[in-house]
Amino acid sequence: MIQLKTVFSIALLALVFALPVTAANAGQVLAVGTEFANVFERTPTGEFTGLGADIIRVLARQNGDEVKFEIYPWARAQWMVEHEQAQILIGPYKTSEREAKYGFAKRAFYRDIMALYIRKGSDLNWDGNYASMPGLKLGVINGWVYGPQFENLRTIIKPVVANTLTNGLNMLLAKRVDYLASNMRNTEATMKTMGISNELLMIEPFMDMQDGYLAYCKNANCEQLRLRYDELYEQLRDGGILQLMARRLGVRLPP
Repeated sequence: MIQLKTVFSIALLALVFALPVTAANAGQVLAVGTEFANVFERTPTGEFTGLGADIIRVLARQNGDEVKFEIYPWARAQWMVEHEQAQILIGPYKTSEREAKYGFAKRAFYRDIMALYIRKGSDLNWDGNYASMPGLKLGVINGWVYGPQFENLRTIIKPVVANTLTNGLNMLLAKRVDYLASNMRNTEATMKTMGISNELLMIEPFMDMQDGYLAYCKNANCEQLRLRYDELYEQLRDGGILQLMARRLGVRLPP
């Protein structure tokens, strides 16, 4: 019997290939990013997957572009797009500092819930006020942003920085930090992979919500590409295909 997921994928593929293809300003596109669960990943066989990769493939096909993907450490991926060594950065949250470096897509393509994690059995909690954490160590991931409230207080909070989410989770388990700030999408997937889902706990209230975008390098060609892909993205969204793509991967879409 064919699995329901397989049927769903076949139906979605048929809808995608039914979209009109145009060759306006066709060219080669390099899209880069780091491992974001269900947004941009690479399988053991080398296939690039996730909602970000799927969207770019569809937009590139409609525009007649040839697209390539690469995964790098987050800081390196950002540097490449800022310095025009790649055209698209997959998944950054928008900040004023980043807007000075990149051209952001008109619409975000996913939404994350930012939350705090603690060790199970810990008596720690929080009321949404960072001032209620005196003497406690809050871990964050290098290069991540957590919303306006946190970023405005970052220098006061003085968080402990982990290089990767995996490192941050290990720091929390080892009691090197009391809290870890992360997003639910990445964290739940990484905890499952690490086999530690029963050892850590997300607590409320949530820190914030953050929307993730496609961001483009800042030159004339990238700006032209951004405008064209924005136009094609609206067609994808209005036609309902985007919603099907996100549902298949379990990714939350912005309204």
